[in-house]
Amino acid sequence: MVEFCPECGNMLRKKSCKCGYNTQDSLSRNVNNTSLIEIWNPPSPKIIFCKLTATSLDKLNTMLNKGIYPEKLKEITKKLKNHHFSCCDCVYFNEEISHCQIKNKYLKKESICRSFEPYE
Repeated sequence: MVEFCPECGNMLRKKSCKCGYNTQDSLSRNVNNTSLIEIWNPPSPKIIFCKLTATSLDKLNTMLNKGIYPEKLKEITKKLKNHHFSCCDCVYFNEEISHCQIKNKYLKKESICRSFEPYE
């Protein structure tokens, strides 16, 4: 039987995935002794910029086409490359029990997924 990753949809190979789902080295435990998984599948810097500044994606693309590259977008891109954004900065993450309300999974604090919704 072929199985697919519930996080990214890729075919699972020996029960682990390239996105980090169910890898042995990424498993740890939270307070409730539930195993934690690590996912690194962030949204694009443009999407995070739009969520932080309440700008539409069309307006941002228009600005970028005109050659205007916002400083905040550069900062967000740099933070994503350096793994500074994570579940801890997401409104859907309950830090006390390491639980994501959107994914309904127990995640490590270093994780990030496409549903990332920053505080500010």
